[in-house]
Amino acid sequence: MAFASANPGPWGGAALKSVLQTLQKGWPPGLTVLTGDDLYHLDLAQSKILEALAPGAGGAFGLSIYGDEPITTGALVGAVRSTGMFASRRVVFLRDVAGLEGDPEPIQAYASSPGAESFLIVRAPKLDRKRKLHKALAEAGVCLAFRRPVGDAELSALASEMTSMATARGVELSAGAAGLLLDVYGPDLNRIASELDKLSLWLGSGAAAPAPIDEATVRGLVSGSEILSGWELADAVTKRDAVEAIAAARRLLDAGDEPIRILGGLASRARALLRAKALTEAGVPPKAVIDGARAWYFRDALALGLKRYTLHELLAMPGRFLEADRSLKSRSLDKGAVLETLVLSLTSPTAERR
Repeated sequence: MAFASANPGPWGGAALKSVLQTLQKGWPPGLTVLTGDDLYHLDLAQSKILEALAPGAGGAFGLSIYGDEPITTGALVGAVRSTGMFASRRVVFLRDVAGLEGDPEPIQAYASSPGAESFLIVRAPKLDRKRKLHKALAEAGVCLAFRRPVGDAELSALASEMTSMATARGVELSAGAAGLLLDVYGPDLNRIASELDKLSLWLGSGAAAPAPIDEATVRGLVSGSEILSGWELADAVTKRDAVEAIAAARRLLDAGDEPIRILGGLASRARALLRAKALTEAGVPPKAVIDGARAWYFRDALALGLKRYTLHELLAMPGRFLEADRSLKSRSLDKGAVLETLVLSLTSPTAERR
């Protein structure tokens, strides 16, 4: 059940399902380490495990929580091996691995022989395997990795989970609104959950909302206005709307966003557009084109872009991005002017590029 660093296991949503299945059979005693950068699913798993092992806080000696102050490995193991008069089960939770000090030997000895009703749960989002103690934590017991999704299948599963989270809060999102949240916050479901809570409260206030909630409503309520402008810029370039693209670029610059960061977002969208165009030219069905380009949440803009750009024009875009990147790294050029020139070159009709 342990995951090595070279094989971090399934993404966080799938790892959580594995945790829930194991809990139904009975959680194994001993050391359990929760690690990874998908903190949303890591924290859910942590909550479910502690709830199952120590329901209602588990009594006077059932559950002990450490992490606010530094603690040695010897003291931590001593705590989890202790037994009380009123609880046969002993559960110790270390909420922050940064406070754990000492040699790894006590942890390794405990993990090899924990006792039938003894459980040590360690929350360690980041493990540095170059450190002996962290290496022991990763390898001595059960180490569950909750990583962010990669690849089409996992990103699609993330989007589906976000939709379920919205439904549970009484919020129905349009495809564009859902895409906007994912574009702003990426795979950070903690942030997305916070914004869904905000939308739910807004709906609960009696506000007259479209059903489903559209992009305009999300733009007005969520945090991160400069990122939202980035979404608008990418959409405008995708649709080859030069006027709106220049206006969105200027809003970003006025907000103080870094041109090199804006360039990266545009390059990502251009790659998706190029891939979609190549698939379309090859006769791939529209649904497969959307999946292949990961364009689930900007499909309307993509549909316009596929009509307005030729494959030859899209193949020329990487060269323009490279040229802009080099220009942005030159101290002698105005970075705002470089970005606006790029946006205009991407969106203007070919006949005007002379």
